[in-house]
Amino acid sequence: MADPFKNLQVEYKKGELVYRDGDNASVMFIVSSGSVKLFKKDSTDRQIDLGVYRKGDIFGELGVIEAGKRLENAVAVEDARVVVINREMFMTLVRKNPEIAVKMIKKFSARLSDATKKIDELVKRTGFKRSSDMFAMLKVLGSDQVFPLTLKRNLVGRYDPTIGICPDIDISMFDPQKTVSRKHAVIIRENGESFLEEEMGVINGTYLNGEKLESGQRYPVTDGDRIHFGLVACEYSEKIDE
Repeated sequence: MADPFKNLQVEYKKGELVYRDGDNASVMFIVSSGSVKLFKKDSTDRQIDLGVYRKGDIFGELGVIEAGKRLENAVAVEDARVVVINREMFMTLVRKNPEIAVKMIKKFSARLSDATKKIDELVKRTGFKRSSDMFAMLKVLGSDQVFPLTLKRNLVGRYDPTIGICPDIDISMFDPQKTVSRKHAVIIRENGESFLEEEMGVINGTYLNGEKLESGQRYPVTDGDRIHFGLVACEYSEKIDE
């Protein structure tokens, strides 16, 4: 019997990128042979491995579910062959074979369960506490939530359970309307000063004391400044209680 996916297969050499973080997402992939690893870089440029996918595994499926950008990198860890399926082909497959939809739902459920466990572990390890590296705090106005700022680059955004994206400061619980992007903005610390920079591709904007920021540009922030990430209002504070 002829292989219906024969003409849809693409080969990648070991070490070759299938796609990069930030690329437009419009297709999904099924591993036909070899293996592919997903990974991303955190705000300190540390690589975080998200999993290795082998024959029969699906990855990059958000590309056929919702339009947007890739949130991770995919690289062939050995010579690999993958089937590339676009959104139209995917919808046709789902209509003709509901088992595919069931398989993807199970996959999403497994990923969500794994991501939840990782968050629980992270919370246990990194509960709020005064640290010698802490230079300021980000307070969510209208709540008791305070986030310590300790890194040179503190990514503020919305947690994505499907991919496992977890920004340094996750404000998604205060954003039921989902106006905050997954990667919304960074608070940068350099030479004793702090700066705010909106990430590229943010839809609902970032405002500093009422002024809308231009993506990719740095703006100095000082004690008491008000910052809106989408509709989430915060205050930058350097008054740290001992």
